Amino acid sequence: MRLIAILSPTGKWGTKTEYTKLRNYLKKDGYIRIAPEVYMRIVQNRKASEKHYRRITEVAPKTGIVRLLRLTEKQFSNIYMVTGEQDYQEKTVGTNCHIMIG
Repeated sequence: MRLIAILSPTGKWGTKTEYTKLRNYLKKDGYIRIAPEVYMRIVQNRKASEKHYRRITEVAPKTGIVRLLRLTEKQFSNIYMVTGEQDYQEKTVGTNCHIMIG
């Protein structure tokens, strides 16, 4: 299962520092950046994703918008790449493999 965090900061004063703190937290918590303002993390199951929902809720800024999306591996594998290349993880692990989390 994949957990995707989508950030939409506003132009209000002080927002930049709050979102920088959130981005740093996401990186420390194991999220990888897949697009500007979009971060993804692999979690074992729904219960683990709910734990991460709570964590992000505690750190999320009061301004702007933070959206969280939960996708199964089957749903994630349906992503169609229009342009660009596969990233390192997709080349190494593959898109149609089972992922083991230890």
